[in-house]
Amino acid sequence: MAVRSVKGNSNSTGAVPPSASAPKATKRRAKPKGLSELTPIRIHYNVGMGNRITVRGDTDPFRWDSGIDAQNEADDVWEYKLERVPAGHTFQFKPLINDASYSTGENYVGTGGQTLDIYPAF
Repeated sequence: MAVRSVKGNSNSTGAVPPSASAPKATKRRAKPKGLSELTPIRIHYNVGMGNRITVRGDTDPFRWDSGIDAQNEADDVWEYKLERVPAGHTFQFKPLINDASYSTGENYVGTGGQTLDIYPAF
């Protein structure tokens, strides 16, 4: 651990005032093994003004009965950053328009820790 030096006004004893003492150490929770930072899912599709993309799936926090909003990053790019998926763990998901219309075809399969770019059709 690095030590931070503290400059303070010296009094007649040469001591640093108590308010200028070094900060207390903070505890950090260790990151569980196998977890990725994020698994970005980028959906490339222009849904048009006033519409949105949601994502449903089989891995927490996804569910098949209600979608989670993706963030609009550009005219035709929507992104959801999935957390808490172990690196290498596979999961299924599917994008929807306005959480009502599923994309056509099979479910997408993703892997934790990878950036996923998909180009769905609706």
